[in-house]
Amino acid sequence: MSDSVSSFEECREAADWLRSHTPVRPTVGIVCGSGLGGLAKMLKDPQVFKYADIPNFPRSTVHGHAGQLVFGTLKGKPCVCMQGRFHLYEGYPIQKITLPMRVFKLLGVETVFLTNAAGGLNQDYKVGDVMVIKDHINMPGFAGNNPLAGPNDERFGVRFPCMSDAYDRELRQLALDVAAELGYCEFMQEGVYCVLGGPSFETIAECRMLHSLGADAVGMSTAHEVIVARHAGMRCFALSLISNRAVMDYDSQEKANHEEVLETGRQRAEQLEKLVSTMVARLERNNNSF
Repeated sequence: MSDSVSSFEECREAADWLRSHTPVRPTVGIVCGSGLGGLAKMLKDPQVFKYADIPNFPRSTVHGHAGQLVFGTLKGKPCVCMQGRFHLYEGYPIQKITLPMRVFKLLGVETVFLTNAAGGLNQDYKVGDVMVIKDHINMPGFAGNNPLAGPNDERFGVRFPCMSDAYDRELRQLALDVAAELGYCEFMQEGVYCVLGGPSFETIAECRMLHSLGADAVGMSTAHEVIVARHAGMRCFALSLISNRAVMDYDSQEKANHEEVLETGRQRAEQLEKLVSTMVARLERNNNSF
């Protein structure tokens, strides 16, 4: 990693600029995936900053991603919410697309909630299901494209961070408990997320391979952010909205498309907002623990 990519100084400059422009000191960070930006609209007394105005921030180029950082309170808890994230396929270095996680850390965030839209590989999953991520397969990492590659900065975390506990067990259990209370059990799942580089959707052969490796859903984000967030000591919870079923059959006429992803997000958005906001409220009661 070169000095110009996601250095401590760059992250601190962004964090200091944000601190000087908002009184909110967030302890919870939320990352909104495709079509799921409505979570940010739940924040009380919102302050909005366009990514383009924040020093050293990349810019979101994807339809369905607003490209702004929103500060406010959710259920009484100070929050910062990314409306739109960054992806490898936008051409940014992997360290740059994960820079917001380090800025979150420097702002005082302790717990990160991430959402994404993903293709369902598990044949029991239906479009509109919500999968709590219990683990991930980082395919770009197999080829050496890891956000922690390059010199390690001990101010963020250790050289070789553990990832066997990447997705917080207590938060996952809380999600399932809250879902049961809200009557969401019929569309809740728990499984393994696989990240690919994109932007092309997967071939049938790739879907079959990923499914045989144990992946339940496939997408183009989240895992890189989780790696950096865990490196910095933040707790992570992530969920995938199953926006399309991955095509696994050569006789199928189905084709994955981005509009389907956004439409599924619109249909399920309100329930996802209720799930995450209720979880945040429980964190608030117990000071980020249970």
